[in-house]
Amino acid sequence: MFNEIRFKRSLPAKGASRLLFQTKDLEPSILDLYEVRRNNTLWHEIYDIEDQSDPKAKGIRRFEGRMARVNKRWEPTNFTGRVEFYTHWDHNGKWIEFEAEFVAGKMTKVKEIKG
Repeated sequence: MFNEIRFKRSLPAKGASRLLFQTKDLEPSILDLYEVRRNNTLWHEIYDIEDQSDPKAKGIRRFEGRMARVNKRWEPTNFTGRVEFYTHWDHNGKWIEFEAEFVAGKMTKVKEIKG
């Protein structure tokens, strides 16, 4: 699996900060959302899990809403390490990839590694 990360600050490639990126470098990799804010701090969207499924549903529909994310809120992280993040840049399939370093939840470096 992977997580998603977005940026509220600029990235080295013009226009890249408007994109939503994927990463496998932030644990747990369960489709969580992270964001780097303007002050370079890394935040994690946390939530509670609730069963909102329909007990009368049939077949595969019984699973819809089983693990609904509720009570969403943002929490700063204390992450230290390297994060690679990537996405498709345009509709032609152009790939863009960056690498960032974090110390105690603050991004200290970011560079484009493929674009």
